[in-house]
Amino acid sequence: MRQAVSRRLVLVLVAVTAAAAALPLGVVPFRDWLEQRERTEALRVEVEAVEAVNRGYEERIDALGTDDEVERLAREDYGLIRPDEEAYAVAPPSRSGHGLPGIWPFGD
Repeated sequence: MRQAVSRRLVLVLVAVTAAAAALPLGVVPFRDWLEQRERTEALRVEVEAVEAVNRGYEERIDALGTDDEVERLAREDYGLIRPDEEAYAVAPPSRSGHGLPGIWPFGD
């Protein structure tokens, strides 16, 4: 009977020792897996943001392929006109021409 108890005690000690030795082998990979999963999610969000920017660029490229968009840019950015048109430049009104006193609420 005493031999059976001591055999069970040895088996329990061996099992506990084996579990204690195997625990770091299981914990480290699990922790790495969790970190990898978080990093993957962060990278997925970043990729989606870059793809959204790329879609905007592709839409802009497609728009620049049309004559209407090229004409709009030529008129707005470069002040170009068609040969049969006349261009007028309208200057903004002058702020200093009103002779207002330089005190609040009229002054800068």
